[in-house]
Formats: sequence, structure tokens, C-alpha cells
Amino acid sequence: MKIKNFGAVLISILLLGLLAACQQVAVPERVETVEVEAAQPVEEEVAAEVEVETEAETAAEEAAPAVQDDREPVNIVLVAHGACSWDAFWCVVEQGNKDAARDLGVDLTIISPPSFDPERTAQDIDKALAANPDGLGVTVTDGVLFEEPMLRAIESGVPVIAYNSADQRPREERIPYLTYIGQDEYVGGLASGRRMFEAYGGTRGVCVNQAVGHVGLDARCQGFADAMAEAGLESEVLAISNDPAEAATTMGDFFTANPDVDLWLTLGPNGANPFYTFLDNAGLGEGEINHATFDLGPEIAAKIQDGTTLLAIDQQPYVQGYMVVLWLTWLKRYGIFPPTEITATGPGIVDLSNIDVVQANAGTFR
Repeated sequence: MKIKNFGAVLISILLLGLLAACQQVAVPERVETVEVEAAQPVEEEVAAEVEVETEAETAAEEAAPAVQDDREPVNIVLVAHGACSWDAFWCVVEQGNKDAARDLGVDLTIISPPSFDPERTAQDIDKALAANPDGLGVTVTDGVLFEEPMLRAIESGVPVIAYNSADQRPREERIPYLTYIGQDEYVGGLASGRRMFEAYGGTRGVCVNQAVGHVGLDARCQGFADAMAEAGLESEVLAISNDPAEAATTMGDFFTANPDVDLWLTLGPNGANPFYTFLDNAGLGEGEINHATFDLGPEIAAKIQDGTTLLAIDQQPYVQGYMVVLWLTWLKRYGIFPPTEITATGPGIVDLSNIDVVQANAGTFR
């Protein structure tokens, strides 16, 4: 892999910030395809290493003698609770991971389960530690469950960063990772609920959760519930699976039993896309029930444009994926530490006022 100009990496991060172009809530050329496969049973699981080379680099190697990359080798392992293979949101995070590994010239391994499984992910933390990484990134979907394996990593001297999902416990109880790269989930839920009520009024609310027990998603639903309560409305949580057809059926059955629920919040593409199927199946048109969601994707962007969806809470998953690799690399090579406990990437709001800016990148960089 060629030497990349260090300043260019910094500039690219700044440009990513400019691409955000979303309302902040208060508070390659051809790239070789890399499949990040779902984890196999623990005793058999082999995580994929990310090795990426561009066409331009290949052509340069043929035209000129190879330039030695004399940067210090870095081995990073990421343990994630989600994967591109079964949740479109994670395709964007993983693209950030891979792009950073390519740009920085580091070895990257991603370990993830075949479905949402916190217990399996906790075991994967120990598996990652056994690989003797120079840095470890973890999506902390359960602070209590992940505490022991993460403390083993930290006490062994491995730098640990949380990304996408944080330990939601009070500060004095949290796992002492170096920083959390992501958004405030509760604030995102609260903002979405308030914006929905301001736009539509409403009778009752529901938060559609595809991973009940994921502390970050649960915090989103709590924020939404508190916004509903502020408005004098009741709300509840509807649990769905990550199977699109099954999720759409669950929503349809819920609506049949609760036709007065008119404010719907989904928590990402795995909730929003089945929601659109449910609307079609039920023959419901714009304005009959009202919708907001977390995260972006091509379908969500299109539905914001046509008025079906009021807004999307944007946490900039590409930035999360890129930055966790960037910070762990800087720690190993240069001793540069994150300056704050939280490295915020959101929440921001994408709606009709700014969807044109981000739509072209929905599902890739957004």
C-alpha cells in the first residue's frame, strides 16, 4: 500500500465534516471488494482482514519502482454488534473502517455476529484481545455485559475506544475506554419526538425497536417517550426482528390493533424500510400516519423527499467508522490521544431543507 500524505488524511476528515450539512441538535477509484463475513461459532470464527488497493496504485506500481511504506505497522481489531450482511446501516460504518485502513496503511480485522447477539459480542471481545491488537474498537451495546472483557483489554494495556454505541450508565460507572465516537442517542430520540409533535400534533406514539436490549436503541426510545409525555401523549415500544417481511407484518398487526397510533419512530433502515412496506400493504397514504427515523439510506432519503418521512436523525456512520481506525492508529504511531470523553458525530437532523445535499451520498458516506 502506498504512502499517503499525512496532511491529506487530516484534510479528508475536515471535508467529511463539511459534508455533514445537517442541522445539529442542541446539546475510488475502484476499491477491491472486501466482504466482512458474519462471525462463525466462537471456536471456528475467523475474522476477515481488510486489504484494499486502488487501480491508480496498481498502475503506479507498474510504471515506477515500488516505494517502501516505512510507517510503523499497526494491527487494529474492531468488535461490532452489527454487520453489513444483515443491516444496511453497517455498510456505511464498514466503508469508513476500510477507507481508513487503506488511507493509513494498517491491518484491520472486523469481528461481528450473524445477528444481534450481545452475549456473542461480549465473547468476541476476548477473541479480539487474544489476537494481541495494537488497538481495539468496540460498539458497547451493553455496558454491564461488556465490562469484564473490556476491562481485561484495558488492563492489559490495549488502547480501547467505543464507537457507534456507548456505555449508557452514569459516568462513575462507565467502562473507562478512551473516548466514545458517536451521538447522544437519548437526545436524538427526544429531538425526533418533539419535531414530530410540532409538525403533526398527534394522538399516540410508538417507537419501533429492532434490537430491544441494545442500550443505545433503548435510549432513543426513551427520549421519544419523554417527548411524547411532554406533549401529554402516551407511547410504547414495538419490538420487531431484523427480517424485513416479518417486521412489516408485525407493524401491520400492531396498527390493526392500535389504529389511533399516528406518530411512528423507527431506529434505522432495518425499521424504516419495513415500515414503508407496511404502509404499502395497508394502503396508507401521506398524512394518514406520520413517521420519523434514525439514520439514512437511499430509501429513507427518497421518502423524506416525497413527504412520507418527516426527518432522519443523522449520526454520520461513515465518520464513526473512519475515526475509530484513525484514532487507534494515531495512538499507536504518534501517541496522540483523544482529547475528550465523547467525540460527537451527531445527532443532526436531515429533512426537506437539506436532503438534496446529502441524498447523493445516502447509503455510502451518509
